[in-house]
Amino acid sequence: MNSRMNLVASILIALTCACACSGRSARRGAEAVVAGTILDAATGAPVPDIRVEGPQGACAISGRDGRFEMAGLRAGDEGEILARAGDGRRGGVTLRPLAPGRLEVVLQLYRR
Repeated sequence: MNSRMNLVASILIALTCACACSGRSARRGAEAVVAGTILDAATGAPVPDIRVEGPQGACAISGRDGRFEMAGLRAGDEGEILARAGDGRRGGVTLRPLAPGRLEVVLQLYRR
């Protein structure tokens, strides 16, 4: 009877692992969005009309309120989000592999 219970337990563990792994792989490649605000580091004011570049060639332009939304990314993408102003101010953030869904960031522009 013990060997039968061990076999059943082993099968249940194997099925649980298989389900967990397949769930993870199904999520990889799902849509991811990076949204955020661009602020002047010296004043804290939002900065409009800034080009924001991300992984896989994704880009966006900040609005009057400094907000941007970068779509076209996939779960698992990683790299940097970079913002550059015409007057030389720059800011960025390094992304870990993205999870599916939406990630909020704040980019502060500094003079370099």
